[in-house]
Amino acid sequence: MPLTAVDNPLTLRLLGLLVEQPMHQYALAVTLNERYPYMNAKSGSVYTLVRSLEAAGWVAPTGVEQMGNRPARTVYALTDQGWNVFKERVRRQIREAKVTTSAFVDALAYLGALDRAEAPHVLRERQESLEERIGELERASDPGLPEITMIEVDFILHQLRAEAEWIRALISRIDDGELAWPAKGQA
Repeated sequence: MPLTAVDNPLTLRLLGLLVEQPMHQYALAVTLNERYPYMNAKSGSVYTLVRSLEAAGWVAPTGVEQMGNRPARTVYALTDQGWNVFKERVRRQIREAKVTTSAFVDALAYLGALDRAEAPHVLRERQESLEERIGELERASDPGLPEITMIEVDFILHQLRAEAEWIRALISRIDDGELAWPAKGQA
């Protein structure tokens, strides 16, 4: 985990949740994982990050919440500084975020190293994995929230669906013999 709140990729998400409403750390962790299951945010990371955000002056405690026999939990909200940092990070990341190369793209460059009969099988496994991720995100989407609140999930779903469709077409091209295949050892 990055040592500072500035470097942690969860920072923007946590600040964004606190824009919606003040929350305690446990609620932040639960909401992150419900809304963004692909992130697999660990509670310990969320707790540590909230402490870092507080130390940076971006969030501050607003009170304590206790329900039933559960332990009392400190509720946090954005400070004015946190709101300004949040808006600037949104601006900067929309403007400057780099399109990164994934391990899949790197491996795809060498698909021809696999036997022609094996490649569709491996690609189908990826496609099944994509379909599972698509299903998870669709189930996690809350139709009660305004679309703009989950716009990034819509973007990710479009990317995943496009990749799944592209893989389906590639499998078909391999199966139909349309895609030339290198001789063994020439991939």
